[in-house]
Amino acid sequence: MRKTAKRIASVLAAAALTTTLAAAPAAATEAGREPFKVPDQGLVMYTAHTAYVVARHTEVDDLCHPMQDAVTLIAWTHVNAIAYASDDCTGYGLALSGWQGWYPGDFLSYKLTSY
Repeated sequence: MRKTAKRIASVLAAAALTTTLAAAPAAATEAGREPFKVPDQGLVMYTAHTAYVVARHTEVDDLCHPMQDAVTLIAWTHVNAIAYASDDCTGYGLALSGWQGWYPGDFLSYKLTSY
């Protein structure tokens, strides 16, 4: 009886885990999260582990953008960014281009550039 109860519990736990994992991407997509795609256009910033799009810029503007929760970027076309540790794009800036990643909180804002 004890073995049967353990088997039933493990089957139920596996079913619950599978249902949770299958529902997670659908819930994220429903919330407006766009998944990674190749090729893409412009400068695209992604979240660290899920590769959902946080921001996409196809043209350079003159605005200071908040970094949000982006920790990886890929410059698919000729749009790059200068990242700042401040929240108002002031101080020392670090050029981001190509394919780069950083730790959450390293940068708080960015401006777009072109090359």
